Amino acid sequence: MSIQPVNNAIVTPINTQKAKNNPTKRQENLEKLGVAATSALGVASALALISKRQGFSLSPSRIAKTPIKDWAIFKITNKEKNNGNVLDFKAKEILTMGAGSVLGGLIGGTLFNKDTSFKDKCNEAVNQMLGDIAIPLGFVAGPTALYKNFEELAKRETKHVTLQKVSKFIQGNKFLSILCPTVISAVSLGTGIIAGNKTSNYINERVHGIKVDRKIRITDFAPHIDDVCLVVSLMAEKGPIPDIISRLVPIALTIAGIETGTAKTKEVPPKQLEQAGHTEPAGQVEQKVS
Repeated sequence: MSIQPVNNAIVTPINTQKAKNNPTKRQENLEKLGVAATSALGVASALALISKRQGFSLSPSRIAKTPIKDWAIFKITNKEKNNGNVLDFKAKEILTMGAGSVLGGLIGGTLFNKDTSFKDKCNEAVNQMLGDIAIPLGFVAGPTALYKNFEELAKRETKHVTLQKVSKFIQGNKFLSILCPTVISAVSLGTGIIAGNKTSNYINERVHGIKVDRKIRITDFAPHIDDVCLVVSLMAEKGPIPDIISRLVPIALTIAGIETGTAKTKEVPPKQLEQAGHTEPAGQVEQKVS
């Protein structure tokens, strides 16, 4: 039996570099798991610091002797209660946990996400901390605090007689007493999300010299549970629903760290480089495009 030679055979070379830069699904899952773990660790560290500041002990022996139901993580609430210490989340505490999450995600991304430059991870960290946490939180904290002061005008003596009358009228009407803070909260949060997104786009343009339209993503809304918590903390009365919302804050804030650590680099098209005034060849300037 003779073997005939094969003519016109096409041999496709294996692009080892491409295979190396495009990990398998399993590798991607491990990467996300690692980043999620470091993000959660960052939030947990911040939560421990907050717990210490608010009167909880971090002594292992004392924690071991304390019933689990009395641990700080299970004593999160939106209002101070009369049955012992509770964790109270305000703007400062939320920013602390957000910073812990982003820092943890940045560390995790450096360890596990080798396909993205450290510069791009830092860029996403700024986007998350400013655009998704700090700016929306500021937009929510200011108006809600002002409205709370407006509510209290009805209960105290003040020289602002007209405002006091309006406050009493609103507080005396059940429908308006629910509608007004709800509208103020919704408008403040919506404005904050848009402002945060615009800020992220502005940073991308100024830092990288390239205009990138960073769209608002579903994952951008996860950290805003902290803003909802702040609204509830300032406006809502004590109850099971506000307490449940408060317990979700540390979990929601881990999303910011995960987004930071799993950020991907996308090469900028040559045409966009020329419009931005860059002379480097395509691929030399890295830009995070969401």
